Amino acid sequence: MAFANPLVPTMYKRSFGIDVLRGLAIVLMVVFHFGYDLTVFGYAHYDTNADIEWRIFRAIIVSSFLLAMGMSAYLAYRDGIKWQKLWLALLKLVSVSALISLGSYLLYPNNWVYFGIIHFAAFALPACLVFIRLPQLASVLGVAIIFGYFTDSLSLHMPWLWAVEHLYIPRHSVDLVSIIPWFGVVLLGLSCSHYQLIPQVKANGLTKGLGFLGQHSLLIYLIHQPILFALFNGYVWLTQ
Repeated sequence: MAFANPLVPTMYKRSFGIDVLRGLAIVLMVVFHFGYDLTVFGYAHYDTNADIEWRIFRAIIVSSFLLAMGMSAYLAYRDGIKWQKLWLALLKLVSVSALISLGSYLLYPNNWVYFGIIHFAAFALPACLVFIRLPQLASVLGVAIIFGYFTDSLSLHMPWLWAVEHLYIPRHSVDLVSIIPWFGVVLLGLSCSHYQLIPQVKANGLTKGLGFLGQHSLLIYLIHQPILFALFNGYVWLTQ
């Protein structure tokens, strides 16, 4: 049975270009996490959280996911919000977020995931729908959020520090997707759909494969790290 992506309701006829973008992002994410796992098991000694090339790589991956999210949200809800579909999507996202937080806490109790990309999606999906009828404002606000982040004129630094000190969440997380600047990327994705700037991709063997992965991105997100860890542990066991 296919595991539906909750960001794309069944009422929405999927965009092949968006699926390919999301599929490419999921492939890059698996590559990124494979690189991270090499450090966990002691086969490499770089720092995926600090090294500039890895930080840029991660930014490309997250941007691709969130642009695709904004694009598909606009296409799905521009003709009206189907509340039952939306609540079902949010229920899936919140449930997956809770599972990720619990699993990461068991593995990394000092760096567990409290607001990763799925947690962020649970916030950003309903939040971006406010701008469905205001795509021009979404464009301006999206650019303003990103510009404000890179110029240090806009941040959530103080509320985040308060949360760290009072809610007992870790100062450093293995996966943290902050509202600023990433909500700005979602808004730009929404605007891209409004202005018909969705990627136009020719169908061939490669793009069809990426599109298939994009249609099942949430399932792949959930299972790829357990599979990688199992493979690494199996290799360690075989080589001992």
